[in-house]
Parts: sequence; structure tokens; C-alpha cells
Amino acid sequence: MLGTLHDNSVIPSRSMLTDLAPDVLAAAIERNGIECCLSWATWPEMTLGRDDRMTWTITDIPFPFFNNVFNTRLPENGIGSAIDRTIDRFRHRGVPAFWWTGPATRPADLGQHLRRAGLEHAVEAPAMAVDLRAMNEATSPPGGFSIEEVVDASGLRQWCEVMTPVYQFPDFAAEAWYRMLASLGLGAERLLRHFLARLDGKPVATASLYFGAGVAGLSSVATLPDHRHRRIGTALTVAVLQEARRAGCRVGTLFSSVMGQRMYRRIGFREYGKGACYVWTPT
Repeated sequence: MLGTLHDNSVIPSRSMLTDLAPDVLAAAIERNGIECCLSWATWPEMTLGRDDRMTWTITDIPFPFFNNVFNTRLPENGIGSAIDRTIDRFRHRGVPAFWWTGPATRPADLGQHLRRAGLEHAVEAPAMAVDLRAMNEATSPPGGFSIEEVVDASGLRQWCEVMTPVYQFPDFAAEAWYRMLASLGLGAERLLRHFLARLDGKPVATASLYFGAGVAGLSSVATLPDHRHRRIGTALTVAVLQEARRAGCRVGTLFSSVMGQRMYRRIGFREYGKGACYVWTPT
């Protein structure tokens, strides 16, 4: 499946995490996600902002995946006004935005303040990690199953044609997602890498890895609806995590969807905290 890819892989330059203490893992899970989002901001269509209280990305694209707030550390006084000032940035552009919370978010009850400010709780996402030396690697994908790394524009286009409808991207956002990922570069030498699963040659599932915070963060895991419940997602996830291990990583991380939790637990992932996403939509 990924049999020859590791011949061209590189060990990420950052030191790999080996401390498996729960608090260390919780911090690494969240930090990996933050670093991945920060990497997007090299795209000319996205602006990165940051201060000592939070980090945000903003574009003119009216789809929340491109407009985000994360890494929030607010003092106890003035939380409501800080939220209002932040939302004003997106209101001025007329674009919706996601506000992400995680184990290190402060205050810990920020979600309640966000709801009071009019944001909608969009998703709960457990923060999970697995020891790549001890995961359950048993898989039984259907015949005709194969996996390849995305290394060129054609492969990325096919990858996006699977991932974006599963994540309910409208066409204009799917095209922007393709432009962004293409601008970041492709291939085994990158910190952000993408993988495409095929069944009898047809693209059916996707996954990505981001090497940061000393771990390999799994994201963009998607299987087309007509091909679910055939062990494709498990086989792709295990193969991609094996690739992370070959690249020198000890720990795999992710923020899980509700749908994916059972699969990840079977592989060996454990929960180390809670993540959540809140969405603001212009009126």
C-alpha cells in the first residue's frame, strides 16, 4: 500500500516527542493543530493575526474553515468585550468564522462565553493520541485497495474531490481549499503531507499528516459515503500512521469526529482532553 513511500521520506527536523505523560500529550495534541493552522498562513490569500491573547486567520472567502480563532488565553476580566472585538474582524469582512477551543484554552469555560456572544456550538472533538509503537495495526481492507501520497497537482485535485464533499464544502470553498494546499507544496519533504486511498483505481478516501510539536497530527480523514463500513478508513489511517512512524515519530494525534471515535479507539488512540468548535455567521 505505502510500500515504497518511505524510501523518500524525511525525518522532520523538529525533535520528536517521547514523553507520554498525559499532560504532555494533551499539550502536544493542541499545539500540533495550532501549528498546522499557522502553516496555512503562508498562502497569500490568508492573513495571520496574533497577540498575547489569541491567534486568528482571516480571508475574504465566506466559508469558516478559512477564518479561524484559536490558541485563546483571555484574562477573567473583559471576556465578553474581547470576544466582541475579535468577531468584529470577521464582521467587517462579512465572512463566517470558527472559534476553536482545546485543553489549554483559557478560561476553561470559554465555550459558555462564546455561546452567550451568539456563536453556535458546532462540534465536540475529543483530543486523542496513540503510541505509534504500540498501536493495533491489524487491518483487512477490500481487494483492489491501494494508497498513494499526493505529490502533484493532479493527485491533489483528486484528493480534494473526495475530502471537500465529505466536509460539506461548497464549490467555491473547495476550489479555494485546493489553491491553498497547492500553494503550501506537496511531497514527503513537507511538514504537511496528504494521502489518497483508491479502490479499483477510484479515489475513495483521504487523510493528511502534519509534523509539528514533536508529533504527527492526523487530519482530513474522509471516506466517500458509498464506500464506508468496508474497513477502508481503518486501513488508510493505520498506513498513514505507519508512515509517520517511519518518519521518526513516536506519537500520533488528532481531534476526533463523533463518527471516527470507535475506529480510532480500536487502533489504540486514547482521549487526553476535549476540543470544540464554535461558529460565528454574519447576519
